[in-house]
Amino acid sequence: MTTMSTLPPDQESPGDSRLQRLLKYLEADPVNLKLLEDIASHAFEVGEYPLCAQILERYEALAPLPPALTNRLGLVALSLGDYGTALDHFRTLAAEFPEPEVRYNVAYAHAMLAHYGEALAVLDPDDPQQLPAAATLTVRVLHHLGRLDEAMQVGQRWLQATHPDPELAGALATACFDANDVDAARQFANMSPASPDSLTVRGLLALEAGSDGEAYELLEHAIRLRPASGRAKLGLGLYHLSRRQLDAAAVLLDEAAQTMASHAGAWVAAGWAHLLRGDLGSASTNFTQAWEMDRGFAEAPGGLAVTRVHQQRADEARRLADTALRLDRHCLSGALALSLLAAASGDNVRSATLIDTALESPIDPRGLTLRRLLQMRAAHIAQEGGGPEKG
Repeated sequence: MTTMSTLPPDQESPGDSRLQRLLKYLEADPVNLKLLEDIASHAFEVGEYPLCAQILERYEALAPLPPALTNRLGLVALSLGDYGTALDHFRTLAAEFPEPEVRYNVAYAHAMLAHYGEALAVLDPDDPQQLPAAATLTVRVLHHLGRLDEAMQVGQRWLQATHPDPELAGALATACFDANDVDAARQFANMSPASPDSLTVRGLLALEAGSDGEAYELLEHAIRLRPASGRAKLGLGLYHLSRRQLDAAAVLLDEAAQTMASHAGAWVAAGWAHLLRGDLGSASTNFTQAWEMDRGFAEAPGGLAVTRVHQQRADEARRLADTALRLDRHCLSGALALSLLAAASGDNVRSATLIDTALESPIDPRGLTLRRLLQMRAAHIAQEGGGPEKG
């Protein structure tokens, strides 16, 4: 991010023009604390976060930062993704001013650093003075910790507040989706249908129902609102996978897996995208990552077994498929690997054809294919292989 406006001079907004004027004044009066404060405040308002940080550092070199500016420095660090620095600033402030807003910022910084236990220790779901946003953060933190029942209880209790946080219903919908309570997930998502979390859950539910067009629109909208959302990218990647748009699917599912780094299910979904596009090395890496992450997730060794069939490593494929089916006798990929082994002629092209044919074969009277069923199972990543995405 630049420290000044990138607009041509004749297109600058009034805010940018004001910032330039203030900086000109500062050249003439470089030790004016009030001017430094005004510049920092305005720079923050117009999104010039690095400039705001630089100005506050100049202020601090002249005099101790007052509490409001220490808080502003923490918010700048949050905006720049420097969560450790933000946490330091907020903890310094909280030691003297343990106000609800400051405690929330401490908890939020902890959560963004994946310090979920520490974040939960700061939050108090029973405190009537806490911010509405703190209830949503509590739900998300409990979700990350795998305490889905508690997350849903806390969230539903705070939904009864006079002015609940607008993001709360979406956070609850996500927790319910990962708890496989589809009806509750739909109910909460519909309470706040335009929030990024709700759009994502509604998109995943539409994907499961076979309403691909609706799913695409909802998930695209969710990503526009929250570009870094791994869960929305997972859903959109699964959409492309179902449409056999494998290159697009692989890119999105790789991004989802990287964002949702502790989610074995996201890595498995990415593995399938690479396997189906013929990139056996990437497929093997993704399935292996999922297997190392969660030794109880059957679809990880199952997917790896199918990859080994494709690589003509039959003995290893059989061992992996047996492992997958021991973990879950209904494991689709494990059963597919054994079927492919039984039919394989040792010809790599033939093996690829068998995989594609098997995935497109109807497995019930409604015409549900194995590809679609694997896609639906991948969407429920928390139940079998991980919790919610980081942050």
